[in-house]
Amino acid sequence: MTLGTMYFGTTVPEPTAARMLDEAYDSGIRSWDTANNYAFWVPGGSGDESETVLGRWLRTHPGRRDSLDVATKVGARPRPGSRDLADALGLSPTAIRTQVHDSLRRLRTDHVDLLYAHIDDSSVPLADTIGAMQELRRDGLVRRIGASNLPAPRLREAIRSAGNGEGYSLLQQRFSYLRPDADANLAPQVLLDEAVADACGSAGIGMLGYSPLLSGAYTRGDRPLPDGYATAVTARALRILDEVAASAGLDAGQTVLAWMGQRRQRVQPVVGVSTPAQLRSAATAVRTSLGIDSLTALDAARMGR
Repeated sequence: MTLGTMYFGTTVPEPTAARMLDEAYDSGIRSWDTANNYAFWVPGGSGDESETVLGRWLRTHPGRRDSLDVATKVGARPRPGSRDLADALGLSPTAIRTQVHDSLRRLRTDHVDLLYAHIDDSSVPLADTIGAMQELRRDGLVRRIGASNLPAPRLREAIRSAGNGEGYSLLQQRFSYLRPDADANLAPQVLLDEAVADACGSAGIGMLGYSPLLSGAYTRGDRPLPDGYATAVTARALRILDEVAASAGLDAGQTVLAWMGQRRQRVQPVVGVSTPAQLRSAATAVRTSLGIDSLTALDAARMGR
């Protein structure tokens, strides 16, 4: 799994976040995900918080940086004075380089292991965006490049735009066991649907899925399914999920995480946590094997078969 740190420093106080980073590291969870806008939308938030918390942890734990895989994202941070994604810094070459240097300063590191283009910026040619990220990689500031929230046509265009240079190695999109209605409006988030997965498979791009637990809707009665997720197949899909969970000794949310990493088209879950108990629950889930019959039943149920 990848540890999602979206609310570290805002709704998750820094002392709690630091304890979870300690526990994640000690338990072998070394893939950590942040962004340069987490979490500006929280009252009082600026977008600096998550990277800053990670940076302070890295400073106080010398010698651990090289064993971590730290990812951040650029492009979706509102311009100074704005709190609107429609007025984001974007993905022009100049904007990317400036944002990366700011992220490195907050993270207190000389490189990031993975840099994502956070949301699509149609005002900039994809060749320019990818070219700027390739240049940062040549400069040693970035080890790998990836994208987030790209629909299939734009992903295919990005693959072509990379030319002979290194293109996106990973794609991070919204993904969970339940599939939303085709007409569901998830903007600015983009679903990891079958067309996107096929494009990734053809290009050898690894897939990660954020929001895998639908904000707790699989296990908490006070958390309804998000808009668009109550479809004709939902009831049966949830019943099969509960049956597999009972046989595996997991709860429904844990079963979703286990299934994601073991399905034929593997999608690594990005799990946002706010308490140490949630971290431990997720770690248990991704280390629990589901049998082939269970995986097959889950795949069929979510597709309505």
